[in-house]
Amino acid sequence: MSGTGGMDAARASLFAPGAVATSDAGLPAAPGGAVQLDGASVFYGEVVGLSRVSLSLAPGITGIVGPNGSGKSTLMKVVTGLMPPDEGSVRVLGEAPFTSHAVRCRIGFVPALECFHENLSGRRNLEATFMAQGLDAAAARERAGAALDLSGLTADGRRRYGAWSRGMRQRLKLGLTLAGDQDVVLLDEPFLGVDPPSRRQLRRLVLKLGEAGRTVLVSSHVLHEVEALTDRVGVLAHGRLLGFGKVGELLEALRDRHPHRVRLGAVEPRRVAAALMGRHHVREVKVIGEDAVEFVTARPDLAYRELGHLVGETGVAIHRVETLDAGLEAVFRHVTEAGSRRL
Repeated sequence: MSGTGGMDAARASLFAPGAVATSDAGLPAAPGGAVQLDGASVFYGEVVGLSRVSLSLAPGITGIVGPNGSGKSTLMKVVTGLMPPDEGSVRVLGEAPFTSHAVRCRIGFVPALECFHENLSGRRNLEATFMAQGLDAAAARERAGAALDLSGLTADGRRRYGAWSRGMRQRLKLGLTLAGDQDVVLLDEPFLGVDPPSRRQLRRLVLKLGEAGRTVLVSSHVLHEVEALTDRVGVLAHGRLLGFGKVGELLEALRDRHPHRVRLGAVEPRRVAAALMGRHHVREVKVIGEDAVEFVTARPDLAYRELGHLVGETGVAIHRVETLDAGLEAVFRHVTEAGSRRL
């Protein structure tokens, strides 16, 4: 990691309270971001729903991850205009969604809870929804057909919605959004309770939204699903935005502050473990079964460079190297642990 003050400051800003989303170049997102929160706070009596969240989102898919109760659904509510912030401001397409009917019509919201009538068919549910949005009956029928086609549910469209699986129901919600013309799309826990085959179908539908140039915000605690959709994420815990950026940038910023875990596959792991224990940057070593050793290092760059020397010293071939702290799960774990210590 570079020791320059400018680089350190940029990395630290990824984890500053109320961190602002960055562009691909690592600079603050443009003022024209479709969704902008500036110090937004929400209180439920004495309980903090959001705490001074500042965020700017450009077109494409952004993930918001956090445990249950972290503030993800509250964030969705203030962006859709279902509730105003108690402090700070929220702007969508330049206007306050709570007071602007025009901007609310340009927001598509896929809630975690059920939102269709059980006794109507999927098609009739869609038609009723599009008519409620202002379309006439003929246009609503046409739009409903498009939604069913986009979500791959045309064959099931006339079946009673109450008989549909959870995965089909989630796909119908996304079909409704895909067939609409909203500029901003919010997906609250879209993978909750969905089986793996349906998750793959849902993932394709969400990716279509991002490819269409819409601003898509996906909240979830299913980390690997978010990581499959985007590498641009924010981490929420206790209502606070603890980190925001690309996963790789967040990991790089964390590297000097958190140990890094690596697992090596080797025929004689105890000999490898003994050699690792003599290195100054290695903080912990553990033998895993008969063919692996796991260690924690404060200097992953140095540890990887030394692997060749390690083989020479021990005479033991290393046939597998696994980086255990290289994804969104590692970012989430480190950031939420650090955030909890600060509270």
